[in-house]
Amino acid sequence: MNDPGSRWAPVLLATAALLWSGNFIAGRVLGDSIEALGLNYLRWSLALLILLPLAATEIARSRAAIGASWAYLLALGLTGVAAFQIFAYKALEHTAVTNAILVLATAPAVMVLFSRLALGEPMHGRQWLGIIASFCGAIVLVSHGDLALLRELELGAGELWMLAAVPTWAVYSVLLKRRPQALPARSMLALSAVAGLAWMTPLVVLSPSVLLVAWTPGIMAGVAYVAVGSSVIAFYCWNRGVMSIGPARAGIYLHLMPVFGPVLAFLLLDETLQVYHLWGAALVFTGIALTQLARRSA
Repeated sequence: MNDPGSRWAPVLLATAALLWSGNFIAGRVLGDSIEALGLNYLRWSLALLILLPLAATEIARSRAAIGASWAYLLALGLTGVAAFQIFAYKALEHTAVTNAILVLATAPAVMVLFSRLALGEPMHGRQWLGIIASFCGAIVLVSHGDLALLRELELGAGELWMLAAVPTWAVYSVLLKRRPQALPARSMLALSAVAGLAWMTPLVVLSPSVLLVAWTPGIMAGVAYVAVGSSVIAFYCWNRGVMSIGPARAGIYLHLMPVFGPVLAFLLLDETLQVYHLWGAALVFTGIALTQLARRSA
């Protein structure tokens, strides 16, 4: 039986995708001034300053559950906080945002495979059809409706970093579904940030120059965004959504990222929406609807 809060899962997961759309853009811009490890370390250090006060009381009440879950929290910190984010930022140092999102579009299928192997989650024909439709929509959006551009895509360093990031994120999402019931969700997010920073600290100590930043108002605003929007809020939304409906069904919401990009450009930058934007978005939403219908009929 699904979590009673699963009716909110689509909103939570879509919110995470929206905020992460901005994260990829911010990561590409900030990558010119801050190395990937440094950016991720600064991002989660600031996020932790926000998370710990919010979760302090809950952490104090749940010491026994936290002590019993230390290995689980270390795994969350390694996969979702440290490795995936560094891989993604490294990718953005070497390739365009569109190429990175194109590789990320394979994540839902990988998450389905991992969910099947680790959780035994069944997948029905309608769900696979939804993933295929949504993936095609993401491809239309990323290629700007010109599929011939895909032939020009080369697997450079950036694409390889994203290929490493995809299974890492799939493992993180599967782990979320295995959260110990005694471990509160808010404490889990705060302590996974602690664990992620613990994994990254030795690397930062060995390369302290990654934290040397020529701070400007723009860089400060970008770091604040990835810390608050893309870390605190987006991770909370994603975690709650995945814990409600499972990683296999949640993964498809990542295909909303190339949908939100053109919409934000239209609203904020007065850019024009093209026909391919509408076709791509229609395919993505059709795919999401198919997976939701499959969930209700299962």
